[in-house]
Amino acid sequence: MNCFWNSRLSLLNSRTVKRKLFVRSYATESGSHQFPKEGFGAPIWRRTLGVVIFGLIWYQADQYFTKKGEKHPVTKWIETLMIPESEYKRRNLAHLYLSVEAAKDKVLFGEAKPPPIYRLKDPDQFERASPHCIEPGLEVDLTDLVVRKD
Repeated sequence: MNCFWNSRLSLLNSRTVKRKLFVRSYATESGSHQFPKEGFGAPIWRRTLGVVIFGLIWYQADQYFTKKGEKHPVTKWIETLMIPESEYKRRNLAHLYLSVEAAKDKVLFGEAKPPPIYRLKDPDQFERASPHCIEPGLEVDLTDLVVRKD
């Protein structure tokens, strides 16, 4: 165990490891890249100043338009793009009418039942008549008749 720690300490004491561990290097010294000069002339500050000035101008114009008592020009423009209220009422009434018709159809089809099936008690009734008393054209072909016995 003592040998293990001695080898570690000797590694730390060597000159090559000391140089690599304790030498400082700075990004500005190692590369040829020049950083831009910092100040308030950066694009972010110019844009921020432009947005603030635009906001102040907009606020003053908004105050001017609202003091007149008229509608704001933006409100007028939005109202020109809107659909009139009468059109919405017409659409709602048409939708209501179609919804009522659909509900009636749903009730109608929901209450529908298949027609009842009448079962014959005695399927031999088809063959009881005399074959001699049948007038021409009244005879029915019953060769494909299949009687269900459910």
